[in-house]
Amino acid sequence: MSADPRNSEPAPDSKAVAQQRDILLAGLQVWPQLDPFAATVRWQLLQLGRIVEASVDRVARANGLTHVEVAVLGALKRLGPPFESSPTQLRDSHWVSLPGLTKPIARLEALGYVTRRTNPKDRRAGIVTLTTAGNHAITDIIENQAPPEYWAIANLDAERRAALEQVLPDLLALLTQAIPVDQAETGSTT
Repeated sequence: MSADPRNSEPAPDSKAVAQQRDILLAGLQVWPQLDPFAATVRWQLLQLGRIVEASVDRVARANGLTHVEVAVLGALKRLGPPFESSPTQLRDSHWVSLPGLTKPIARLEALGYVTRRTNPKDRRAGIVTLTTAGNHAITDIIENQAPPEYWAIANLDAERRAALEQVLPDLLALLTQAIPVDQAETGSTT
């Protein structure tokens, strides 16, 4: 798979990234008890997170949405037909708090991208369903507006892909166990 020309950006300046890493390592001398490897990996993860979040925000804004709204549409689409879920299921699968979902779901409903109805099995709960307009919107975003980091990751060579496929799930599992969900709650990406 080659880079998508619609979303091409200049190649990152690896020299600048290395310089920033060196500055971090030099600064760590004041805390000799810290593992420099762990500190630099954490710093790199923070940088990656910021880049991905900003990129997702740009795509969402270009479509008049927030990243949480795109995440809700994406979650409903990934569930497959009939493209519906309870807000609790959305929260559980995307680390978004229920109060954090109320406003995005209401806005998506006002845009005609989702409908809400009472759950017939539990009158206290609701069901959110992706509409045809919402399905078209999220399909366009995913198929035609994938952010640059998607293409960067998709174009990694086989060796780097294998390394990430091995390490990232393990790291995510360790962090998920170490950090209570209520502390890790964030908006999610598609």
